Amino acid sequence: MRKYCHSSLKTVGVTVLAALIAACAMGLPDPFTQRTIVTPKAPSSVIVCRSQQCAPARTNMTREFLYNSLLNLFDNNVDSTVLICDADPNSRMCFENYIQFTIKAGVTPATVVIDSAKILSVKLQKKEQILNVALDYNMHFNAVRPACMSSANALFVKSPDYVLMEDTGYVCKFTTTSDSMISTVFAIDYVDLDYGVIGANYSFGVAGPAYGGGTGYMLLRFQKNAFPSDPKKFVLPKGHQETPTVPTTASGNVKQEYGVKTDASKLAPGQYKVKPLPLK
Repeated sequence: MRKYCHSSLKTVGVTVLAALIAACAMGLPDPFTQRTIVTPKAPSSVIVCRSQQCAPARTNMTREFLYNSLLNLFDNNVDSTVLICDADPNSRMCFENYIQFTIKAGVTPATVVIDSAKILSVKLQKKEQILNVALDYNMHFNAVRPACMSSANALFVKSPDYVLMEDTGYVCKFTTTSDSMISTVFAIDYVDLDYGVIGANYSFGVAGPAYGGGTGYMLLRFQKNAFPSDPKKFVLPKGHQETPTVPTTASGNVKQEYGVKTDASKLAPGQYKVKPLPLK
């Protein structure tokens, strides 16, 4: 009996190994290999629209201005839903009211659809000059919504021509066995401050029991625009105010102030009435 069980396990092991070799030969992804996300192509310029005019950001604004404008746009839309659509990168028109990509949940092919995301929080790291944006994607695969953690994104404005938003990876449960990791990168090339729209090349990568992903161009459509901005966020900290000291001589006596001194008491408000000059 023991010899029979040993031979059965050996047969199963050989079968699994043969299946893996066949999968590699057919070009299928190895489920045990950890994959990294493909970074989308960086745009040649970032187009920014404000006051009904659009132009490359490098021609009319600084990196700090673009950074603060994006902060206002996300901060004005906290606790609201951002619509996501698959779009044309040239006309910035939506093809569909969602984006989608394919994965394999175990051995089952699945299509992941994302049509919106809720902005949970926006935090500013002044020292690192990073915007931390927490998103909750409205995600479904094969008409089933998986249990997912929120996506913690970091938005960088390296220059007026380099705006990137990426997350540190978040966990989703596509299978009953264990969790899978999703990573996203957005290379932003279009920002409309008047209507609250961001265009970006996106990349979604899934690794684990579920694996796959996809790339493309998308629009993020916010409910509110970037105006009005909150001036409280841009007030410079006040320095320590020193009390003026009285000038003294070398012997320690108080120096007499320059000017004419008088012992007359100060005039009380309204003590003397001012008469208008006569008209000529």
